[in-house]
Amino acid sequence: MTEPTPDGTATAVESLARRLDYTEPVKPYDEIGEHGIHVVRVRRDDELIETMNLESWRHAPVRPRGLATIYDAPNFVEYVKRLCDDDTTVWGHEATSSFTAVFNDHNGPDAGWRDHKAVLQLQNDPEWDAFARRSGQYMSQIEFAEFLQDYAPLVVEPDGATLLEVSMNFRAHRKADFESAVDLETGDVSFSYTEQTSAKTVKSGQIEVPREFTVSLSPYLGLPPVTLTARLRFDLTPQGLKIGFRLVRPDLVRRDAFADIRNTIVDGLKDEGVLVLLGEAPTAVKPQH
Repeated sequence: MTEPTPDGTATAVESLARRLDYTEPVKPYDEIGEHGIHVVRVRRDDELIETMNLESWRHAPVRPRGLATIYDAPNFVEYVKRLCDDDTTVWGHEATSSFTAVFNDHNGPDAGWRDHKAVLQLQNDPEWDAFARRSGQYMSQIEFAEFLQDYAPLVVEPDGATLLEVSMNFRAHRKADFESAVDLETGDVSFSYTEQTSAKTVKSGQIEVPREFTVSLSPYLGLPPVTLTARLRFDLTPQGLKIGFRLVRPDLVRRDAFADIRNTIVDGLKDEGVLVLLGEAPTAVKPQH
């Protein structure tokens, strides 16, 4: 019989031997190389009968590994501080809006398995997504008015009520014939309209429209909002007036936000000596058999 072990490995060895109807003394398990993977070797006449991974019989894994996904930058810093050591690196990847901590990375001549990680996955703010989806698209007058009505509190300059009033005026005259005019000195846009309500009655007027408006949006969920400029766009089509907007360089706003988050991580981990890099995190090392 094998000597009892606190992690239950001997019990597994004996169970395997009984299942194989093996009557010879069972050889003790081995620990193979740096993997720390426990296996059982049961031989009859020097022939390998079965190999079995016994790590699940232990009270704890032989080494840390796995992946944790976190959505908040301060929580990510605290989690990394809890587990980091000299082998830990952090990698920021702007294209995927993520930061990855590799707790068992290579360190000088010493290799690490690179399979114990934590990921900060930044989440898009729903209001940012709503404006990003509409950016560059034309809407009917009623669609534009309803969109502004839903998100009027986010409009900073002119205020949401003013911009909504402009869109509602468009909506009120959606059956009118519009003509546009641009003042090249001031950049203001105006639309003159003629609305025929009967065979003998004709109404006309003018709607002043701002060229741009400013909105307050958060680049990522949980971050403070920042201001973005949106340019109003109009198109006079046979089907009527189409209205839309285009956000001005939202990619730069997101880039600045990503850089701020990186600075937050660097400041939070500077006392731990953790290197914070820009790039793709290294993949886990696969054992060679």
